Amino acid sequence: MAFERPNSEQVDTGDSSETGLRGRKKARRRQEILDAAGHLFAVNGFDATTLADIAQETGVSPPTVSNYFGSKENILSALIFEGAERERTNHMNLPRETGQPFAEVLGAFLIDLTAKTMQIAGKRVWRYAEAANIRRPQSEFERQFTNSDQELRKLIGTFMSDYDMVLRNGTAPNPDVLSRLFYDTWTMRYFSYIKNDAMTFDAHRAEVMQAIAALVALVFDDGFAATSPLKRTKEAR
Repeated sequence: MAFERPNSEQVDTGDSSETGLRGRKKARRRQEILDAAGHLFAVNGFDATTLADIAQETGVSPPTVSNYFGSKENILSALIFEGAERERTNHMNLPRETGQPFAEVLGAFLIDLTAKTMQIAGKRVWRYAEAANIRRPQSEFERQFTNSDQELRKLIGTFMSDYDMVLRNGTAPNPDVLSRLFYDTWTMRYFSYIKNDAMTFDAHRAEVMQAIAALVALVFDDGFAATSPLKRTKEAR
């Protein structure tokens, strides 16, 4: 199995309304294929799902699916990496809460990451993606996976940087170090969640919130931790 860049369909770059309509139809059809594949991967597993199955679920022919993505592996890549990028963008635009305990604010942000990740694909699909990433070092899939993780850590760092953080030890906050610390804390619980089909989202939420609360109490000044003050430049956000 090889993860490669899919061959893009030739798209007319003209400005006519007809061209725009074709482009929108192609985009809709492409998303329909991804949605159908995500459903089948979650229900039947990646290996048991064929391009013909995806085509039937979408209501198109197998060659149409191949024209859009080239292979089943490329469908998986598009499903998780494009979905992850879309949700990161959405998270960047979320309002920053203040006047509440920082453990609750940051915990809610991280829990929402889990929720949005599950909207992209189910536990079974993410388990397969994690395994594929391990099995194929130095592949295009591994490169995209690593980049996605790095961007997620940056997102957490950006979120935290919007707050006027004060550390318990009195040193200047380092958003990169802090984002890695809280990313690793969340990721450990996230992996436990996706590996356990019996674990409910509420149980995962409770684990994350407990871990984040303990870490916030250890790292941050009590005054900051109690009220989550924003930096002045972010107060209107």
